[in-house]
Amino acid sequence: MIYPFNYRGVHHCEAAIVACIDFRFWRQTLTFVEQELGIRDFDFPKLPGSAKAINECAEDDTVSKCVSVPCELHRAKKLVIINHEDCGAYGGSGKFPDRESEQCFHEEELRKARTKVLATHPELEIILVYARLVDDSHAVEFVKVE
Repeated sequence: MIYPFNYRGVHHCEAAIVACIDFRFWRQTLTFVEQELGIRDFDFPKLPGSAKAINECAEDDTVSKCVSVPCELHRAKKLVIINHEDCGAYGGSGKFPDRESEQCFHEEELRKARTKVLATHPELEIILVYARLVDDSHAVEFVKVE
C-alpha cells in the first residue's frame, strides 16, 4: 500500500506534543490537538507520565531530547504537555483520595515541567493540559492549566 506524503522538503513543525504513553488516550489527544488547539504539524513524543518524565529527566537523556529535538531540529515554537487522570506512572487514581486532589496534583506537576523546560528553552510557548475522564469514564475532557 502506498500512502500520500505531504511534507516533501519540509523539515519543521509548529509544535511538540508530549503526552503519556498510555494507549487509552492517544486518539482523543490527536483530535484535541488538531481540533481544539488548531495545531496540525507536530512531533508527538510519548513518555510515561509526560510531565513526570520531564520533571525527573537529566539534561542530556532521551526524555530531554524529546523536547530539544523538536525545538532545535524541527524549529517547533510551541510545546504542549498533557497529563491524564488514572496515570499508571503516578500510581493511578487509587493513589489519591478523590478526583479533585488528583487533578490538582497533575496540574502542579505540569507547572513544574513548564518551569523546567523554560529554563533551557525560554523561547517556547508552553501549553499545559490535563485530560480527565467524564461521563462515567466513557469520554475524555481536556482542560487547559494555567
